Amino acid sequence: MQSIRRGHLKFYILRLLIEGRRTGYGLMKAIEAETGFWKPSAGSLYPLLSSMKEQGLIVEIAETDDSKRWHVTDAGRSAYDEAAESKRELFDSMRRSLIVFSKVFDAGPLESIVDRLSKWQEGRQDFRTLGPLFMDVHDALWALPSLNDPQQDEARHILEQTIEGLNRLQSTASD
Repeated sequence: MQSIRRGHLKFYILRLLIEGRRTGYGLMKAIEAETGFWKPSAGSLYPLLSSMKEQGLIVEIAETDDSKRWHVTDAGRSAYDEAAESKRELFDSMRRSLIVFSKVFDAGPLESIVDRLSKWQEGRQDFRTLGPLFMDVHDALWALPSLNDPQQDEARHILEQTIEGLNRLQSTASD
């Protein structure tokens, strides 16, 4: 996991800087807030920022409040766009690892999750906001205690209503 994070930190920084200018500390805090568990160290972040500056991917701009913020260059935007291959490789590696895990530990339903995970690879921008809601539904289901039959029926009804609503949205979106 550490090597995955280290290998993709450059692209993470580029994505954050495409969204807006940030200080080095601001980049560390944004990554920690988004991931919930990873805060790159100053010892890994600042040398990488210097290297990215030398490569012409980012520039440091003095702000009016005496702070310095990093800003992505056109070359940095291009490098991020070209990172699609790296993204595909990472997803493919994760997919293969999960399939092996499901076989080793006889976790068959995990294979259907792997198939669904592959669809996230398409990079739909709307999933940046909707994807976390999907995961919240997943987490809410897992947080439930064992349900009796009437409670299972109620949970099924709630989920079926959600699916029906999304299907209605799909039919209106394609019109």
